[in-house]
Amino acid sequence: MNDKKADLIAQLLSKAESTTPQEAEALTEHAERLMIKYGIERAHLEQRLAAHGGPPEAIVTERLDLRGAYALDLRDGFTAVARALGLRAAHASISASEQILFVYGFESDVRQARTLLQSLQVQAIVAMRAWWKEHAVTYDWDTSWTRSQARGSFVRGFGLGAADRIVRNRQHEVTVAGPGTEVVLASREQRVADHVAGLGLRRARGRAIGDGAASGHGYRKGRQANTGERSVGARGRLSA
Repeated sequence: MNDKKADLIAQLLSKAESTTPQEAEALTEHAERLMIKYGIERAHLEQRLAAHGGPPEAIVTERLDLRGAYALDLRDGFTAVARALGLRAAHASISASEQILFVYGFESDVRQARTLLQSLQVQAIVAMRAWWKEHAVTYDWDTSWTRSQARGSFVRGFGLGAADRIVRNRQHEVTVAGPGTEVVLASREQRVADHVAGLGLRRARGRAIGDGAASGHGYRKGRQANTGERSVGARGRLSA
């Protein structure tokens, strides 16, 4: 992906962090669609280059440090998003409020995934706070731990919903791209999977959902979106 395309995606996601929830959903989905489309183009290009003896794109590891009250929930959601993009992820737990997520994939894909994850983190927290403002009264008689779990479940659900949306859009773009695309992408993903398998990582246990209702609200917020397009200056961060 060239710098112009990467900048457009970053601009869309930056705008999504500072607008209405409805527009944020549209901007984010549009950015995701562009990432998927450019990823497909890159996969076909590499296949053609390989046929003529060209060097393969490097598989890299990106480390994301997640800190704060929702670090575990962001980690779980981000793991799902990474897999939806055709990448692989592993994590290390320092404490409940400090998590490290490792994302593995081809360099161009991982670079764009980081931009998306940075934006989704901001959007998840903003959406959670808006949801909590409306639903906090439901938890008036609960403990502070239960209320915290509800907010965390929303954040986790947001990430899972976003991942589901990406899977849906990716399937559409693969169909539009035409015959052979699915095979090309599957081969590319298998190379990443083989690379990660060679690292000898231990499989992490999954976590329970927590507050099912809150998770459901977050999931729907993460999944809902329409297509859209805007552009502003880019920015991003990774802390809760």
